[in-house]
Amino acid sequence: MTKLTAVTASAGAGKTTRIVGDIAAEVATRPPEEIVATTFTIKAADELVERARARLFGDGQTEAAARLLGARFGTVNAVCGQIVSEFALDLGRSPSTAVIGAENESLIFSMAADRAIAAHAPVLNELAERFGYNDPRPPTGGEGPDWRRTVRRIVDLARSNGLDADGVRSSANRSIEAYRSLQPLAAPDGAALDAVLKDALAATMAARPAELSVKAKKPMDVIRAAHQRASRGETLSWPAWARLSKAECAPTKDGPAFAAAITALSAAAGRHAEHPRLREETKAFIHSTFECAAEALAAYQEWKAQRGLLDFTDQEALALEVLRDPTMAGRLRERISRVYVDEFQDSSPLQLAVFTALAGLVEESTWVGDPKQAIYGFRGADTDLTQAAFAGAAAGGDSTDVLATSWRSRTGIVELSNALFTPSFERMGLPAASHAFAGTNRSETGFDRTALGWWTLTGKVDEQAKALAAQIVASLENGAEWLVEDRSGEHRPLAIGDIAILCRTNTDVARYARALSQAGLPVAVERSGLARTPHVELVLAGCRWIADASDRLALAELARFFSDDPASDAWLAAAADADPEGALSALVPVAAALAAVRTETLSLTPAELVDAVVAQPEVMARIERWGDTAIRFDDLEALRGFARTYEAECASSGAPATLPGLILALDGADPKRPPSLAADAIQVMTYHGAKGLEWPMTLLVGLGWEPKARLFEPSAEVDGEMDWRDPLANRWIRFWPWPYDLAGGGSALEVAAANSAFGQAAWRRAVQEDTRLLYVGVTRARDYLIFAAPPKSPSWFKVLDEVDASPHLTPPAVDDNLIGVGDETFVADVRVLAADDGSSARYPQAPHVTVRAAAGPPASALFVKPSGATGEGWRVTERIVLGPRLGIDGVTDMAALGEALHAILAYDDPVRDRDKRLADADAILGRWNVPALSAADAIEASTRLQTWLANRWPGGEILRESPVRARVGDQIVQGRIDLLVRHAIGASILDHKSFPGAFNTWDDRALGYAPQVGLYGEAIATATGAACDDLWIHMPVVGALLRVERG
Repeated sequence: MTKLTAVTASAGAGKTTRIVGDIAAEVATRPPEEIVATTFTIKAADELVERARARLFGDGQTEAAARLLGARFGTVNAVCGQIVSEFALDLGRSPSTAVIGAENESLIFSMAADRAIAAHAPVLNELAERFGYNDPRPPTGGEGPDWRRTVRRIVDLARSNGLDADGVRSSANRSIEAYRSLQPLAAPDGAALDAVLKDALAATMAARPAELSVKAKKPMDVIRAAHQRASRGETLSWPAWARLSKAECAPTKDGPAFAAAITALSAAAGRHAEHPRLREETKAFIHSTFECAAEALAAYQEWKAQRGLLDFTDQEALALEVLRDPTMAGRLRERISRVYVDEFQDSSPLQLAVFTALAGLVEESTWVGDPKQAIYGFRGADTDLTQAAFAGAAAGGDSTDVLATSWRSRTGIVELSNALFTPSFERMGLPAASHAFAGTNRSETGFDRTALGWWTLTGKVDEQAKALAAQIVASLENGAEWLVEDRSGEHRPLAIGDIAILCRTNTDVARYARALSQAGLPVAVERSGLARTPHVELVLAGCRWIADASDRLALAELARFFSDDPASDAWLAAAADADPEGALSALVPVAAALAAVRTETLSLTPAELVDAVVAQPEVMARIERWGDTAIRFDDLEALRGFARTYEAECASSGAPATLPGLILALDGADPKRPPSLAADAIQVMTYHGAKGLEWPMTLLVGLGWEPKARLFEPSAEVDGEMDWRDPLANRWIRFWPWPYDLAGGGSALEVAAANSAFGQAAWRRAVQEDTRLLYVGVTRARDYLIFAAPPKSPSWFKVLDEVDASPHLTPPAVDDNLIGVGDETFVADVRVLAADDGSSARYPQAPHVTVRAAAGPPASALFVKPSGATGEGWRVTERIVLGPRLGIDGVTDMAALGEALHAILAYDDPVRDRDKRLADADAILGRWNVPALSAADAIEASTRLQTWLANRWPGGEILRESPVRARVGDQIVQGRIDLLVRHAIGASILDHKSFPGAFNTWDDRALGYAPQVGLYGEAIATATGAACDDLWIHMPVVGALLRVERG
C-alpha cells in the first residue's frame, strides 16, 4: 500500500478547508484530472469542488480551476459509478446502464422481491402472529415489528458486507446456532405444558373474587382472553405466555384462593422459555426469514440485470471488482494518482474495501474523518471497523494529522465538551492527544452571557415542550440579552433562524414542533406522512379521479374536502343517491375542470397532471382556508418534486410513467414532509439529522434517553479478529427474533442474550454510539448550548460514567448556576421552566397574504406554425400571369395534387434533360396518386416559374423548402418556406398554393394566405436582422403570381 494519511478532524475544526488546501497544493504537482475526492452527500461533494475551484481561482490558477471540473469529485456511489462506466465493457455491462435513485429503490425492490416474499408469507405471517407482531400497540409504542422490514434489512446488510445469497443462507445456520445457546433445555413434553397452563387458567377464572383489587384488574383482562382461547383449543401466543407469567394480585383483598391460583398460573406460564414449540418456532422463523432474504436478494439482482439497472450498492461492488482485477486496476492506475475520502468514519464495510483498494492503487491517499462522530451504525456503517482503520493507518507507520482547534464554538462550549467526553473517548481507544479540542479560534469579546445553559423542564412531556416554547418566545423578545456573532464578526440580537432544537426521537420532533407552532413560532421540521396530510390528500383525490372516472371513492373524498362544514354528511348522502356521480360532482366545484383535464391525460405527464390539479383556483382557495398556508404550500411543493423524481426514475429504469404508477409509488415510498422553506424558522430535528450543521443557539432535549442494545434485529458480525485491510473477510449476519413483542422484559431470553458475548458487544456499541451522538449534539452550538433537561437526573449522561464510579456529570443544584463535570465546574444560565396554566402569549407573526393576479387573456401557444396564421389588413399590390391554366380535369384529391406539385417545384431543375425531368415528375405524381395531371404540365409550371425568377432577380440565390425557426414576440415560429430568394436588395418569399379557382377569386384567396407568408417574413427578419416584406403567393394551377403586403 502506498502512502496513506489519516486526518482526524474534530467537530468544526475546518476539515473541508484542510482538504481544499491540500487539493489546491496537489494541482501544482499533478494533473487535476488524476485527483479523486469523495464524500457521503451530494451537497458536501458540490461544496468541496466549488471551494477547491474558488481557491484555485483566488490563487490565479484559472486553468487548473477549469480542469478540476474533470476530476472525480462526488459521492461515494458517484465516483464508483464513474469507474464502473469506464470499465463497463470489461465487466460485461452496457456503458449506458441506468442507475436506480435512492428514492425509488424501495419500490423497485418490492416489485422484484414480491414473488419471494409472497412465497414465504404464509409461514412467516403465522409465526409472526405467534410472536405478537400484530398485537395492539399503545399510541406511543412506535412502529410495530414487521418481518418484511427484517428481510429487507438483512438484504441491505448482506450487500454492504459483501455477502451473496449463499452467504445469507449460511448466516441463518450461524444465527440458529447462536440463538440455541440462549435457550434453556427443552421440556420433554410441550403438550403437558399447554395442559398445565390451560388448567391453571380455568382454576384462576373459577377462583376470581366478585370484586378484584386494582392490582388484579390489569392481568385479569389477559387471563380472561387467554382462558377463552385455550378453551377453544387455540394456541396461545408467546406474548400471552409472558404476560401470564407476570400475573399478580393483592392476596389480602383478593383472597388466598385467588392468590394461590394466580401463583400457580404464573408458575405454569413462566415455563415458556423451555417449551419445545418455542424452540421450533424461533428456529423456523430464523430459517424462513433468511431463506426469504436470500431469494429476495437473488430476485432483486436478476430483476436489475434483466433491465440493465444498477443501484448505489451495485456501483460500489462493481467498482471493487475493477479495483481487485489486476488488468483493470492497472489501467485505472494510469488515470488517477491521488485520493481524498471525506467523512471516512461513516463508511460501510464495502465502502471501506473500495477505499482500501484505491489506497493500494494510487500514489497517496488521505482519509479524513472523526471517529467521535460515527453515528450511523443503524445504516450499515461499522464504527469498530473504521476506527480500527484509523488506528491501523497510524500503527502501520503512515502519517496522521489532527485538526483540533474549533472554528465553530465559543470557549465555554469547547471546554465543556473536553471535560464531558475525553474520559469516555479514551476508554473507546480515542486518546485525548488526537481527539480533544486544543482550543477555539472564537473570541469572547462582545458576549456578556455565558455560553452554557441548563433549563429544567417540569411537568408531563407535552407540558415540558410548551414550557420550552414559552422560554424561547421570551428569549426572542429579549434578543438583545442573547447576542450572537454573525459570519462577519458583528454581534446582533438573537433571531428565530438562529435556533435549533435537537431531539432524540421523531416523536419528540413532532411534540416540540407542535408546541413551537402553538406559540406562534415558525418551525422548520421534517415530518413523516406527506401523503397523509389533508391538503395532499385533496390533490391526490383529484388525481385519482382524473386517472379513473369510475373511482367514486375519490370523488366522494373531493366532495368531503370541499364541504364548508366538517361535520356535514352531505357527501355521504350524495354517494347513496340514485345518481351518485352526478350528486357528488355537484358538490365538487372543480369537477368540470378535472373532467376536462382527463381528456388531456395522454398528452400530459404525471407531474403535469399533479400541477393541473394544484393549479385549480378552487383547490388553492380551499387549502388556504385551512390555515398554516405556508407549511401546506411547502408540502405541495414536495409532492410536485416527488412527481418529477418519479418520472426521472421511470425514465432511467425504462418503466412507463403513469398517474396510477405515481400514486402507487407515493404510497410505497411514504415520503416525509419537508422542512419549512422559510429561512427564518426554528429548526427542529433529530440529533442524527443535525450532523454537519451548526446554529448560534442549540437546545438539546430528550436527555432522559437510555441506550438500547440492538440485540433482536439483524446485525453484521465478524468471525475472529477484525482486519481493516480486508474488511469483507469472515463477515456474516446475525438475527435473533424476539418472540414476546412488548412483553418478556426480564425474561430468561433477555437475560441470556444480554449476558452473551454478542449481547455484551451490542451493549458496548450502543453505549459508545449514544456517547458519540451526544457529542454531535453538543458540538452543533456556536454561541449558546442549552441543555433542556427533565427534572430528574438526565439518564443519557450515564453513558459517560465509568463503571462503579460516581456520575460524571452533576446537574446544577437548586439556587446554583454550576454544572459539575468530573472535577470541573462550568457556569451556566440555570432556569426551571414550567408551562403556564393559562393561554401563553404567541410570538407575533406576519399573516400569510396571497396576491391574486387579475385574470388576463389566455396565453398563446409557445410554438406556432405559419400555416395556421390568420389576420386582416392585407392587400394585393401586383399580379403576374405566368401562363395558361394547367389541365386538372379528373383530379378529385386537391390535397394530394398540392403535395405532388410542391414536390415537383422543389425538385425540378429546368437545365436538366427533359426526358429525365418528365420521368421524375411522372414518378412523383404516381406516388401521390394524381394521374389526371400530366408530367408535361407539371414541369411546364416549374419552367415558367424559374424563367420568371431569373428575369425578376437575375443572379438571385434560390433556396427551396428552407426550414425556419425564430422567436417572434413571445412565440417561436417554425416551419418550412416553399421558396426563398436572396438577391441584391434583400429577400423574397414565394408560397405555392394549388388553388384552381376562377380569376375573380384569386385576390380573396391570396389574401387568405397572406398572414402565413407574412409570418414567414417576420421570422426571416428576426433571424437576419433585415426586413423581408417582398411576399408572393404562387398559384401554379392557374398560372399566376400575386404580391401581397400589409395595407
